[in-house]
Amino acid sequence: MKLSKGFTLAEMVAVIAILMILAVLSTPFIKGYIDDAYNGKALIYMRELNEARMNFEKDYPGVKIGGGDVYLTECNIQNIYGQENLRLEPSILTACKYIKDREDIFDRYSFQLGLDAECCACSSPVISMKGLENAGIYAGKCACIDSLGRVYKQEDESC
Repeated sequence: MKLSKGFTLAEMVAVIAILMILAVLSTPFIKGYIDDAYNGKALIYMRELNEARMNFEKDYPGVKIGGGDVYLTECNIQNIYGQENLRLEPSILTACKYIKDREDIFDRYSFQLGLDAECCACSSPVISMKGLENAGIYAGKCACIDSLGRVYKQEDESC
């Protein structure tokens, strides 16, 4: 009686074929989970932006958010403080060390602060985010935080 010491070629090909079929069938589900994870990160970042904005406004109460264009590469408070109609961008909050950038989500989502924030679900948005083309199932969908800190998500692509 002769014992087998391994697998035959046919057995190996069958196992590999089954694994490939399972991989092809599960790819859309895995991509959906990845999109959900990035959306969750973006929502957390949006809440962190709101917290950073509130801290900035407490430290510099004379700054009014909205209108105008000011883009800073470093935090120069002398240029910021007391300026009317400052457009507060996430880059200013980053430069002033109120928040750290999360560059891994910037290719998937755009963020807006202040009166320039746009979102379909909010009547008075303070911060909004919108899914870009790379956001997968969240492309074109938006979410926002209103002046009371409530988060609204837009589920359709009408934004």
